[in-house]
Amino acid sequence: GETAIKTLSSGSSSKDERGYLEAKLKQDMVDAEEEDMVYGIFKNAIRENAFNDVRSDGRGLDEIRELTAVAPCLPDQVHGSAYFSRGETQVLSSCTLGIPENVLMTRHPYEVKEFDIKGDDEEKPVGSLRALGGDALADDLELRRLEADKKLTGAGGRFVDGKTFYLHYDFPGYSVGEKAGNGIGRREVGHGNLAEKSLIPVIPKTEDFPYVIRLTSEVMSSNGSSSMASVCAGTMALLDAGVPILSPVAGVSVGLAERGGEFKLLTDITGTEDHFGEMDFKVAGTTEGITSMQLDVKLAGGVPVDVLVEALEKARVGRLHILDQIVQERREKIKHTAPMVEVVRYDATRMKDLVGPGGAVISQIEAAYGVVMDLSQDGVALIYGGKAKQARNAVNELVADVEEGGIYEGVILELKDFGCVVEILRNKEALLHVSEISNADVSHPSGNAGVVSELVAVGMKIDLVCIGVDKVRGHIKMSRAKLVKDGKVDTELQEARLKALEEYTTEEDDEDGEDEEDEDEEDEEDDADSKK
Repeated sequence: GETAIKTLSSGSSSKDERGYLEAKLKQDMVDAEEEDMVYGIFKNAIRENAFNDVRSDGRGLDEIRELTAVAPCLPDQVHGSAYFSRGETQVLSSCTLGIPENVLMTRHPYEVKEFDIKGDDEEKPVGSLRALGGDALADDLELRRLEADKKLTGAGGRFVDGKTFYLHYDFPGYSVGEKAGNGIGRREVGHGNLAEKSLIPVIPKTEDFPYVIRLTSEVMSSNGSSSMASVCAGTMALLDAGVPILSPVAGVSVGLAERGGEFKLLTDITGTEDHFGEMDFKVAGTTEGITSMQLDVKLAGGVPVDVLVEALEKARVGRLHILDQIVQERREKIKHTAPMVEVVRYDATRMKDLVGPGGAVISQIEAAYGVVMDLSQDGVALIYGGKAKQARNAVNELVADVEEGGIYEGVILELKDFGCVVEILRNKEALLHVSEISNADVSHPSGNAGVVSELVAVGMKIDLVCIGVDKVRGHIKMSRAKLVKDGKVDTELQEARLKALEEYTTEEDDEDGEDEEDEDEEDEEDDADSKK
C-alpha cells in the first residue's frame, strides 16, 4: 500500500507505470493469497492523494492535462479532419459531407411484430407488447420514431428515412493496451452515442445546410474520457469541413474522492482516477450551456446534490478552457472534393412541371448535368453534383419565380448612373443599385457612373440575391454585396468583369478583322473594274 501511494504521488506516474505497478502487486498478492486487496490498495491511494491535493501525474485537482489541437490534419480529399489529444488520450476525427442517399437508415429499438392475441398458449418474448400488437400500434411507433429522428437531426420533413447526422466511434483494443476484440462492444456503443448526442444540438438544420454529415472518431490512445475527446475532435473536424454549427462544443470529465463524508472533486480524470474513484461525470457543452451529460456513480447512496452542482461548475470552467484551445475559424466554403449543392425554391404547385411525365424532365436534367436532385413537397429542390450551378439555372428557367432571398444568375444588360440593369429568369429585368454591388469602399472622380463602370461590365454573369420584389409595379431589386461577407474581397466579381471585358475586346477585334476583309475585297473589285 505504501508503494502504491508513493508511486501514484510521484507526480510523473503514467498509465503504463500504473499498469506495471498493479500487475506486480497482483503477483505479490497472489503469492500471499490476497489478490482481492489490490483494488482496495489503489483506491485508498487515489483517495489519500486527492485529500492531500496530489494527483498521480503532478496536476492540481482543477488542472486540465496538456492539450494538442490540429486541423486539418489529413489531405484535402477528406472534407474535414482534426487531431485532438489531452494527455495520453488521442483522437483522430474526420468529417464527410454526403447527399440524401447517404442517410443512415435507423430501426426502432423495439421490434414491433404482429401477434395473434388469441394464441395465449404461445410463449411471448419479454417486452413484446404481446397484447397490444397490430398495424395501428406499429404505425404509431413508426411515426413517433420518425418525428424523434427529425427533431434530433433537423431533417425538416425531407429525410424521413434516416439520420442526416451520425457519428461512428472506433475504440480499438490497442488504444488501451489490449488485444483486438471480437467486434463492437457496449463500450463503443455507449461512448459513441454520448459523443453523437453532445454534437446533435449544434448541427444546422437541413434547410440551412442540405448535406448528410458523417463524423468518425478513431481513438488511437485512451487514458480517460475518450468520448469527450471525440466531441472536441468532432467539433474541429466540422469547422474544418465548413459546417455552420451553431456553436463549438467541448467536453470534460469530473471525478470524485470520498472519505468519511467529505468529498474532493477532480477535473479531467485519467483512467486510473476513473477506475478507482467514486464518480465519472462527463459533461459536454458550449459557452452558453450543456448539450449532454452522463453520470457513473460507485458511491453507495449516490452523490449529494450540492456536490453535483459544484461538479457542474468545475466542468463549465474546464470546458471553457478547452474551447479556448480548440476553436478555430470555420472554413467559409466547403472543399472542392465535397459534393456541390444548390438550393432552388419554387411554387410547390409547379412540381409536376419539374418532374415531367413519368419523371422525364427531372431525369433529363440529372443526365445532362451529372447531378442528383432531391425534391420536397414544400417547393424546395436540392441539386447535388459537379455542374449543380448550371442545373440550378435550368430548374429556375422551368419553374422558379423571383422571390426575396433567392439567389439567381444575372447578366448585366446596361450601365446607369445609379447602378445597372440585369436580366434574370426568362427575360425578367431587375435593378442592381450601385450601393449593392460591393461592400468595398470604392470611389471615382466621375461619381457613381465611374464606380459602376469600375465594378461591372456589360455582358458579365454573376450570382445575385433578391432583396425586394414589388409585385404591384413589378420592380425587382438585387444585391451582390449581401452575398459577400464584410471585409472579404469579392474575387468572383472581379473575375467575371475581366472575362466580360475580354470577350468584348475579342468581339471588337473580330469585327475589325471582318471590316478589313470587306475593304480588301472592295479594293480588289475596284482594281478589276479599272483593268476592264
